[in-house]
Amino acid sequence: MALNPYGKVPVLVDGDGVIYESAIINEYLEEQYPQIPLMPRDPVQRSRARIWIDYCNTRLQAAAGYIAHDHEVEKSKERLRGYLENLNNEMRDRQYIAGDYSLADITYIPFFCRLERYQTTIGRDLPHAKAWMERLLDRPLVQATP
Repeated sequence: MALNPYGKVPVLVDGDGVIYESAIINEYLEEQYPQIPLMPRDPVQRSRARIWIDYCNTRLQAAAGYIAHDHEVEKSKERLRGYLENLNNEMRDRQYIAGDYSLADITYIPFFCRLERYQTTIGRDLPHAKAWMERLLDRPLVQATP
């Protein structure tokens, strides 16, 4: 609570700076270490990445959080299913959600790692989302994370 008034993790302390909220930490790291670009340089693609980061945080994670915390579970599962169907349609003919691999893709990795907790699956009925999820989870740095 002393570092984050929301009482949540993650929190990043960098010198005198205290940064919290995952999306904001990710943007901070992108700006702090520009030699490893994780956002598209093109403004339209960059906006697209931000849109899909917001989609994950305000829709997928919100519905999934309700399920994980046993709140309006059936209604939340229905919402989550609709969000995943939208995501599946969006991933048709795409390798990554905003051009090259970016923070937008990285934002979805924790969600994909917790599907069991969210009482959901991404199977053959969502082939484009499934292929994308598998690409993300197969990345060496993701595999190396416990």
